[in-house]
Amino acid sequence: MLGHESPPNLSDEQLCSLLEEYLAAVGQSDGARRIELLDQYPQLLPLLNCLDALQQVADSSIPPDLTRFPAVIDPHHQPTLLQSSQGNPDPGAHPGTGRPDDTPTDEQSTVVLHRSRSVPAMPPGRQFGKYELLNEMGRGGMGVVYRARQIDLNRIVALKMIRSHQLASDEEVRRFHAEARAAASLRHPHIVALYDVGEVEGQQYFTMDCITGSSLAAILADGPLEPETAAVRLAEVARAVHFLHERGILHRDLKPANILMDESGHPFVTDFGLAKFFDDDSTQTQSGAILGTPSYMSPEQAAGRLALITSRSDIYSLGAILYEMLTGRPPFREASPLDTLVQVIESEPTQPSRLNRAIPLELEWICLKALEKDPAARYGSAAEFAEDLERFCRQEPTTARPSGWYPALRRLTRRMPNLVAHLGVVAAATVIVNLRWWLGGSTDLPNLPAQMSVFAIWTVLCLVWQRLLDDERWTEKARYGWVLTDVVLVTATLWLAHAPRGLLMVTYPMLITGAGLFFRVSLVAFTTFATLIAFSLLVVLHPEEARPLHFACIYCVEVIGIGFMVGYQVQRVRALSRFYERRD
Repeated sequence: MLGHESPPNLSDEQLCSLLEEYLAAVGQSDGARRIELLDQYPQLLPLLNCLDALQQVADSSIPPDLTRFPAVIDPHHQPTLLQSSQGNPDPGAHPGTGRPDDTPTDEQSTVVLHRSRSVPAMPPGRQFGKYELLNEMGRGGMGVVYRARQIDLNRIVALKMIRSHQLASDEEVRRFHAEARAAASLRHPHIVALYDVGEVEGQQYFTMDCITGSSLAAILADGPLEPETAAVRLAEVARAVHFLHERGILHRDLKPANILMDESGHPFVTDFGLAKFFDDDSTQTQSGAILGTPSYMSPEQAAGRLALITSRSDIYSLGAILYEMLTGRPPFREASPLDTLVQVIESEPTQPSRLNRAIPLELEWICLKALEKDPAARYGSAAEFAEDLERFCRQEPTTARPSGWYPALRRLTRRMPNLVAHLGVVAAATVIVNLRWWLGGSTDLPNLPAQMSVFAIWTVLCLVWQRLLDDERWTEKARYGWVLTDVVLVTATLWLAHAPRGLLMVTYPMLITGAGLFFRVSLVAFTTFATLIAFSLLVVLHPEEARPLHFACIYCVEVIGIGFMVGYQVQRVRALSRFYERRD
């Protein structure tokens, strides 16, 4: 993650100029510029909060609660990613829980807000149209949710309100109504129902069921559920998702935070801010809007393969939720959204039973089938997924079964690419060296036993590092340890080689390039430094490698250049990824 710089000192004139530029970006729906300004000049936030307060005073004779204006940050949740050139619905805050939404989005950019935009808070007891606001339940990137009492019907509802002041753009109002449109057509026992849509004093709002309970995310924070309980509850969720699909709606942001659990433990699907209608042929749809939360996003969403985003993408998200219900963690959870996206696209999740031995084999098969990288290999519908879960609960045979050896090998390669690549290279080198010994005789390879010992040690250490790499407590240290092992054993192999080593010297640049695949500049620098030390040691052991001397110097310069280029490319990727990362 990129480091933070201290905000520059600005004069009043400069602040006014920046505020005018920010408001101009609002009018032009230039979300990328708005985020850039907030990131570079955090001094703007108090001014924007003052605008919120002034607008609130203008809209109501009741003074706003100024103490609640600062932006809200929830550091415990991953952001929802937005990849779009036209904008998308904003999920806002969750009804029925006290948890702020973790999916702020903005239009015309690939961004995630690093903080919730300022939304004025209203004092408890205020009457808002035909509703009495009781207390604030949560807030998100676009609005705030209150627990409210509908006065004429004397019932408790969750009221979601969009801000009405000048900081709300037309695009935000459109997205707010898109969410209401998606929820309005749905009546299902496990979907939060929408009651009313309207406008009071210039503020857009809609009301929903107020679920008394907690979100699934809050429940899973205490650890995984019992396998049978997880299967029963997720089957209910899958039935609700199938109901959505039958009505031509993709949810596209299914995750534990968007599933509310009532006091009796029954789930309710909520938050349709990112929902997409199958028959929606608007510019937004044609532009290929891709939304989701990294740990629960399907590979086709993460890779931007628009043609493959179907109802089976929601099934993948259901599989990711089941995985977390069984293991206590999502299938992929890296240090940053960028790293998580790479894992979603390229890697296979750790087998659930390795994280929780109490998981029945049949339930693990169901989970992994829903998490298949190929959409065609997943369940054909959410109803089929629910039926398999229900069969498991009835102790009947399920349809999910392990695939053949080739798909299993392919999954192993994706799950442990580093290990498979290393073992493949060591195996190939072993075959080549032994074949050369068999064809040429022992006089050509006097160090064969020592070379075979190096290959054997390499194999064992690769298995050890892979085991540590799978343990979250040792992941970062394992990467550095594995790189150092590679450098040391490559050097040992070159030292034992009974032949000119010129062609084999390409191995060092390959190690540097491989380190770049982890997207860590520090790891690339560490590998570059280690290879230079190793090459220097090799020159000391075999002085002929430094003849003529200027060739060895040129080689060192080339290694440094390769390290710089790889590190620079990684740094560029990290810089681009700052829009995906929630900063402290």
